[in-house]
Amino acid sequence: MISLKNISKKYKNSGDEIALKNVSIDFKKGLIHGIIGISGAGKSTLIRLINTLETYDEGNLSVFEYTDLKKLNKESTRMLRKRIGMIFQTDHLLSRKTVLENVLLPISIQRKHTLEDINYAKDLLNEVGLKDYHNRYPSQLSGGQRQRVGIARALINRPELLICDEPTSALDVITTAQILTLIKTISKEHHIDVLIVTHDMLVIKEICDTVTVMQNGEIVESGILDDILFKAKHPQTQAFVREVGLDLSYIRKLYNSKDLLLLKFDESLVQENIIADMINILNIDISIIYANITPHRKGIMVIQAEDKQKEIIDFLKDKKVVIDYVV
Repeated sequence: MISLKNISKKYKNSGDEIALKNVSIDFKKGLIHGIIGISGAGKSTLIRLINTLETYDEGNLSVFEYTDLKKLNKESTRMLRKRIGMIFQTDHLLSRKTVLENVLLPISIQRKHTLEDINYAKDLLNEVGLKDYHNRYPSQLSGGQRQRVGIARALINRPELLICDEPTSALDVITTAQILTLIKTISKEHHIDVLIVTHDMLVIKEICDTVTVMQNGEIVESGILDDILFKAKHPQTQAFVREVGLDLSYIRKLYNSKDLLLLKFDESLVQENIIADMINILNIDISIIYANITPHRKGIMVIQAEDKQKEIIDFLKDKKVVIDYVV
């Protein structure tokens, strides 16, 4: 869907500041991809290249069937942008237009909207939970409601890709969870790929299938969510993961022990009393250092049992528990 090969970008009006340096990555279809980094990491520049708001200096960037975005003419650029929906940190709603008019805005600036367009805009507002808000104005909405309008507006052209640039950074915790759930639902029901940019690992943990970590204009680590959460290698990734309490390298240092096992349970096993049965049958003592449910509904547990690893491994093999690695 999106392919970046050795992409580099400088901002010449900022003293030749290097925004991106030799970035290569592929974002595949059917997934929600997360890009995380602190301010200045290059993540916003990356998405501005993808939606053609900026151009790159070196490398090759392909989106959909467009194999080099630098070579696009004005019409091709317009057609590409129409296939990409954007959700921003701030909603950018026009205060003098109603909610319905704001949703229709991307169509209205191109042509006169039709009755079909109006009905679809209303359907989208219903879908994002604003069924009775069509004729209200942005000043009459809460921050979460305004962001929902922004989501509906991003969908009005029926995009194939939805780019979310810090979509929840201005929202409270409860509203953030609601907006992320909505984005996830929309991605599934509309068959839209999602690229979400954030500095918050909680957002990544909640919604993403794959994660790319950026620092100083470079990609320092990339992979599926569970691997990033539980096998973080780069210090920047480990720092992000530590924010949500999942840094296994930190757990190992904290307990200063090699007798720690990382266990993974399929969703079907999460409700079973496997650990309790193991303790009773093997007559052993264990300490549960950490336990959680991953975004992909797998059970994760770190246990400590000195000198009993072999017995535990043999017992759990019969229970279809994956012992991913010894921490």
